[in-house]
Amino acid sequence: MQHWKDIAGRGARLVIVLFCVVVLTFSMVHLIPGDPARTIAGAQADQSAVDIVRKEFGLDRPLLEQFTSYVGGIFQGDFGMSFKTRQPVADIIVQKLAPTLSLTLAAVILIAIFGVLIGLVSGIVSARQRPGFDVAFSSITGALAAMPHYLTATFLVFLFAVTWKVFPVAGAAGFTALILPAIAVSLRPTMMVARVIRVRTLEVLEQSYVRTAWSKRTRPSRVYVRHVLPNAAPAGLALGGTLFASLIGGAVVVEIVFARPGLGTELIQSVISGDYPVVQGITLVLGTSVVIVNMLIDVLIGVFDPQAKEA
Repeated sequence: MQHWKDIAGRGARLVIVLFCVVVLTFSMVHLIPGDPARTIAGAQADQSAVDIVRKEFGLDRPLLEQFTSYVGGIFQGDFGMSFKTRQPVADIIVQKLAPTLSLTLAAVILIAIFGVLIGLVSGIVSARQRPGFDVAFSSITGALAAMPHYLTATFLVFLFAVTWKVFPVAGAAGFTALILPAIAVSLRPTMMVARVIRVRTLEVLEQSYVRTAWSKRTRPSRVYVRHVLPNAAPAGLALGGTLFASLIGGAVVVEIVFARPGLGTELIQSVISGDYPVVQGITLVLGTSVVIVNMLIDVLIGVFDPQAKEA
């Protein structure tokens, strides 16, 4: 019963947060200085043309009516119409979603594999009292975790695409065009996960059940795979929400550097051109995905760590 109450509570919080996201995205058009209708019609348009545009996009209606229409449209998958192209925003998002989704999934896979692996191995080495290794690990991972996404992406482009010509400089055609962007997006989160799992690995290696396994002369590979890894790896989930938000933000920046035709590139172009419905739609989709993933991670933490759930 308590389990279902926890889920219901998280669901209620999810609804509240999503409502706040919707309100904030709706407010974008009305908080930005200037007249959206004038922006659409153009600086040289006369007042009658501006009025026609204002009526076409419903900007002449009362604010509450606009908000109600906006929310109703969201439930129907209608995010409005682009100011610039007169194309449905939902269609634009669908067209640009695949490159961003593939980049995000690739980055998540890299984080899950290398973050856990580096953290586990470094924890095992640190447990053998290697102070020099500890200093090197902390210095390297700390520096990489602090490096901005755009700087990582620029360095990778210069080294592997421009200098050595191993990978494409830009675009989203083919698997090879995905490798450098995925590394650029995942590098910081990978280092953060590795640092957390290293600490957790050191704690697990001190537990009585691990010492018992060693006393029974269990093979090291079996101890690490059966006892250490399952108890150390879930520690990365605690960072999940922060990492996913960073992942989304990193993907937006990296797509610009690599000229990937995804949501990030479209978002920046729409901000520059003042195409606010597109900015609203993409922001809403990205923000909603972060909120939902945060809730799922919260549930998973409760499943894997009952103490965290009780807290």
